[in-house]
Amino acid sequence: MKIKFIKRTTVFVLTSLGLLVGIVSCQKDDDTPIVGKEVRASLQFTELEGTKGAAHGDHFHGVATAKEGAVIKINFDASGQSLASSAINLNTEIAYKVDLKVYDENGGEIQDTYVKNLTTANEYKAFLIGDKLIANANSETNGGAIFQPRDTIYADGTKVNGKYEMTGLMAFFTLGNENKGNTKKLSYILRKIEPDVKAKIERVDLLDQAYATKFQGKNILELTFDIK
Repeated sequence: MKIKFIKRTTVFVLTSLGLLVGIVSCQKDDDTPIVGKEVRASLQFTELEGTKGAAHGDHFHGVATAKEGAVIKINFDASGQSLASSAINLNTEIAYKVDLKVYDENGGEIQDTYVKNLTTANEYKAFLIGDKLIANANSETNGGAIFQPRDTIYADGTKVNGKYEMTGLMAFFTLGNENKGNTKKLSYILRKIEPDVKAKIERVDLLDQAYATKFQGKNILELTFDIK
């Protein structure tokens, strides 16, 4: 599925024997993707130092105050495909802060439109899906993956209240030692859902490949990349 953005076009209509010019501005059309290889979204992975052993079940302990270290940024085109030349290499034992950026056709950031206030954000939730990805909640060694949304404020400045309100435009992530080895294809997905559904989504659901069946809606973003 391709990334869908607001698309604005101007059409000039020339009539015969005249210079009648009509300007038509298209409204938002979620079913009309903008094509091309320009950067239309990015995911930034920021290493959180000293977070080895911070994974517990479906969440982390102590990562919110961890010192930030090296940064890995993945850019995506309008089809949602990574523009990286190879798989990104993450330390499987530590946590990373993940930040989503989405850009319009002029390069302006528009990700805040999904979380501009509580009412709007209630319609969106981010998932991180990978083939044969072992979730930490299902791990016997505490060595599985965790994807924990950590949004703190909405774009209007009001506070995000608890895990069920969090969307996942900012999140904490670890791959975990049980997922170490072969390159894995992951997809960061921002899904539009019914407002009353969000409060039913648990953290472990965010790694579940059956998310689309469990939580009816429509994917707004699908960003696919390789990780090892």
